[in-house]
Amino acid sequence: MKRRAFLQRTVRGSGVLFAGGLGLLSWAPRSVAATIQVALGVHAGYAPMVDGTSAYMVTFSGGSSVEFPGPTIVCREDDLVSISIQNPLSINAVFHVGRTAIRHTVGAGSSVNFDFEAPPAGTYLYYDDQNSGVNRSMGLHGTLVVMPAGSDNRSFSDGPTFVRQYKWLLASVDPAWGEHLANSGVAAIGGIDPDSFSPRYFTINGRSFDQTDEPNTHIKGLVGDATLIRLLNAGGMVNSPHFHGNHVEIVSLNGSNSSGARKKKDIVSMFPLDCRDVLLPMATPPDAWPPASGAQHFPMHCHAEMSQTAGGGFYPHGMHASITIGEAPTSEPQLD
Repeated sequence: MKRRAFLQRTVRGSGVLFAGGLGLLSWAPRSVAATIQVALGVHAGYAPMVDGTSAYMVTFSGGSSVEFPGPTIVCREDDLVSISIQNPLSINAVFHVGRTAIRHTVGAGSSVNFDFEAPPAGTYLYYDDQNSGVNRSMGLHGTLVVMPAGSDNRSFSDGPTFVRQYKWLLASVDPAWGEHLANSGVAAIGGIDPDSFSPRYFTINGRSFDQTDEPNTHIKGLVGDATLIRLLNAGGMVNSPHFHGNHVEIVSLNGSNSSGARKKKDIVSMFPLDCRDVLLPMATPPDAWPPASGAQHFPMHCHAEMSQTAGGGFYPHGMHASITIGEAPTSEPQLD
C-alpha cells in the first residue's frame, strides 16, 4: 500500500501471579495493598516478524520461551511486588525499573528472588541496563504500570479521568545483532557495538502493522470516551507517534505529572527510555467536512521515516496503529 493511500487481571489480595499473561486495563481499585507475585525467565530464541521472517532475541518471559516484549506487571501504590527470575543462559541479566533505584542482577545459570515496594503511580519501563542499551534493545524489557490507590479511571491521584486505557510499548529490532548471537552464542552480546545498531523492524507491543489491528493496540471508543495511552520507548531510536483525528494531551512525562493545563500535541517525541502518558479525547474531529458521523477511522503513524516501514521497505508494515472514534470495542484492551 502506498503511503498516501494509507493516510486516506484485576489483582486482589495477596499471592497473585501476574506475569506471563494478560492483565486487564479495566483496573478495579482495591481498599488494601497486596503482594503481587511475578515469575520471570530469561530466554533466547526466535520471535516472528511481520514479513514472515524471525529475529533472534533475548527476552524476559513469563513462560519457557521467548516473549517479546516481556510480561506487563500491574500493581497499585503501596503494593509489595515479589519477583522471582530464573536465568538458564550463560550471561548475567539485570532487572532494573527506570527512574528508580530498583536494580537486581541474576547471574548466569542461576535464579534470584527479591521484593520492592511499588513506586509512585505511573508508567515505568523495566529493562536490562547493561551494555549501553544493547541488552534492552535485544528484547530484555517490559512494562510496569502502577495505579493510584482507590482509583480505576486516573493514572495518578489528581490526574484527568479516562474511560479506558492502552499501553503502547515501542521497540526497534536489529536482526543482524540477533544472528550474531545465534551464530556465536549469547555471551557475544557483551561485544556488540551499540553504535552498530541498524534496526529493520519497528513494533508496538511486539507487532508491526497490520498485526497491530488487535484489541490491545487498535484504539476504539465511543465519542467522548477519553482514552489514556501509556507510551514507552524501549528501543534505541527516537520515535515520533503522529495522531490523526484528535490531538492528544500530555498527561505525564517520565514521572512528571500535569494536573492542570496540559500541552496538546499531534506528534509526541519519544526518546529512548521515555515514558509518556497521553490522553486522547476521542472527540468528533472539529474541522471535518462534511461533518463526521458514525464510526471514524484514523491512523497513528510514526513520523520518523525509517520506522514507517519494516523488513527494509514494506510500507506501512512499521510502527503504525489504527484509531476508531465512534465505535465501542468488542473486547476491552489488556496489558499484553
